[in-house]
Amino acid sequence: MALLLALALSAALVPPREGAEVFQETIFAEIGHHDRLNSGALAVRWYRAAGGDRSRLHVADFKCDEPLGRRTCQFALIRDGGPVELRGRVAPERLSCSARFRRAAHPASGYVWIIERTMRLPRGSHTGTTLRCDPA
Repeated sequence: MALLLALALSAALVPPREGAEVFQETIFAEIGHHDRLNSGALAVRWYRAAGGDRSRLHVADFKCDEPLGRRTCQFALIRDGGPVELRGRVAPERLSCSARFRRAAHPASGYVWIIERTMRLPRGSHTGTTLRCDPA
């Protein structure tokens, strides 16, 4: 009986399965944040190559592990239109990415998923990101 109760309680704590659509805006917001910081990251070049047309940007093949309150996810970022050269460097059409997401309190909706950030400098004046992308 105690085992059944423990299983029922643990199931109640597991967040519902959510697809890429829940995380897509978070991913694009994180890349946009680093775009505003003039980052030279590959994901930023991929984002800039769309020329501001977000309808050309897609998240596909989204898979996550399922720990409570935190998820490490793998996914593909796809931009319609093929590779684009920006400032002498190629922005690929497709990237293979991963990021660590966590739930954060939000006054209107109760919680939102955000991409975890890391402190890059010893004094903590700049943040890095757990979003990592490579050409697919």
